[in-house]
Amino acid sequence: MEKTIKQFFRFTVTGTSCFAIDLALMVLLKEVFGVYYLAASIISFGSATAVNYIISVKWVYFAKDSSIKTFEMFVFILLSIIGLIINTFLVWVFVEKIGIYYIPAKALAGIISGFYNFITRKIYLER
Repeated sequence: MEKTIKQFFRFTVTGTSCFAIDLALMVLLKEVFGVYYLAASIISFGSATAVNYIISVKWVYFAKDSSIKTFEMFVFILLSIIGLIINTFLVWVFVEKIGIYYIPAKALAGIISGFYNFITRKIYLER
């Protein structure tokens, strides 16, 4: 149990840092470059996920030899695509259906999809 708590802490630090990258890049793309908010959300999510993968392998889940393995990378990408779908759908619902401004909508979606990410990565990537 202590290992899971420590791991959740590391996951939270990593996730929070990557979420900051995700949100900042989304705002930059939308506000500076005029990219549609959902497209900006998808691009920023993908970029933050790449950073998250590298940190997760080395610091959160402690790959035995810390090398990037093809199968684990495939599973990570597959889980991330599902997370992207969840995140994008939630952003859309919060903005279009509930009327929340896109920045807090992205934050709420990030919190919700963050739980999905932790649980699925723990189940499918930790060995």
